Amino acid sequence: MEKSNNPQRSQSNTGLENKWDNIKTSYRQKYPNLTEEDVQFREGEFDDMTQRVAERTNRNRDEVRNEIQNWDDNAYEEE
Repeated sequence: MEKSNNPQRSQSNTGLENKWDNIKTSYRQKYPNLTEEDVQFREGEFDDMTQRVAERTNRNRDEVRNEIQNWDDNAYEEE
């Protein structure tokens, strides 16, 4: 039983998942090498998506999660 249904982790991911839905487009503008497949995820697979993004951007998953959490959408919009 490697995957647990830890409510704290699930709640944490839910907040990031909701934010991700709002920032995904501007995030891909900052990292144009990310494909649509890289940034998509199914329910319960957010960590898998952040791992793909981390690998594509040569970072670790924690860095990606922190960046999503602290993302300022206005800072990366193209005008």
